[in-house]
Amino acid sequence: MKLIRFTTASSQNASFGVVIRDQAVSFSTLQHKAGKRSLHLVDSPAYLANLPESQRAAMKMFDWGLQHIGELGKGECFALESVRLLEPVEVAALFDFGLTPQHLKNSAETLMKYEKDNPQTAPLLKAFAKAILTPKPRLGAGQTVPLSYYKCNMNSIVGDGETVPWPAYSSRLDIEPELAVVFGNKKQPVAGFCIFNDISARDVQATEFVGGFCLTKDMAKGNQLGPYLVTPDEVGDAYNLKVTVLVNGELKYQGSTSEISHKAEDMFAWLEFAAPLKPGSVMGFGTIPDCTGCDKDQFIDPGSEIQITFERLGTLHCRFAEPTGTLLPSRWPVRKPLEKYTSRN
Repeated sequence: MKLIRFTTASSQNASFGVVIRDQAVSFSTLQHKAGKRSLHLVDSPAYLANLPESQRAAMKMFDWGLQHIGELGKGECFALESVRLLEPVEVAALFDFGLTPQHLKNSAETLMKYEKDNPQTAPLLKAFAKAILTPKPRLGAGQTVPLSYYKCNMNSIVGDGETVPWPAYSSRLDIEPELAVVFGNKKQPVAGFCIFNDISARDVQATEFVGGFCLTKDMAKGNQLGPYLVTPDEVGDAYNLKVTVLVNGELKYQGSTSEISHKAEDMFAWLEFAAPLKPGSVMGFGTIPDCTGCDKDQFIDPGSEIQITFERLGTLHCRFAEPTGTLLPSRWPVRKPLEKYTSRN
């Protein structure tokens, strides 16, 4: 199943539902029409907290909907392209891990290209690159695998089809396509998977390796999730999915989730080593290698339309807005498409 949260042109109240034959249908509508009632399907928090029973209830409604979709009238089902797809669950917490070493290596090389003569940042980047390449020590029996992560800005979480404002402090805005897992509960930890686009301002990142990624990661609409929460049975092997990125309709980047070094259970174990996880906690595994501007030093221009597609998970759309004013001076050489937005003209 592809579970969704959506609003319509006639109502800005979020509905929790499912995709049936390219139609968005709320569980409240399905249950009303079918004469059924389950409190587990009221909203995404109830669904996640009551897994696996809630998934079985949702599947029954999905199966009923498949058989009776033609009986649903206006205002009861909506073409997907006509609704606004929100983040697919109400997020309790958002963590981003670094479980794709090749992306980290690629990015460190690009950052060093521009920071090599900076006495403040170059030593940090060299140490970071060395740490990535150094083999990890063997763990003793029963020890939890330590995994690096940072906490994401809960105020900047959005869904599909958003226009991301271009930050005035950056000339290298970048996408970061990631596989994300949603935590359900102890009975069923993996509720499902979705796409996570962790947008980043690359030309300020090196200065924030000490103190945290603030300007780098915390911009408006910088944490994009969606378009659906796809249940594990439909995803299959989440660690072997093809990834493609189209920019203005043309293939820009491509990669695979096979580059991910650890499974969801490892992330859950490490986070719960410190504190219990709540239903609706979302974790990004790390950026898919070769799928960002920083991996290749080939960045995306303002005004671009972006489509991030993960096999079995769908396509997440966004647009990079054009700057609304003059960009602040960049620490890196200004790319030609950005010159008209700088004070140099």
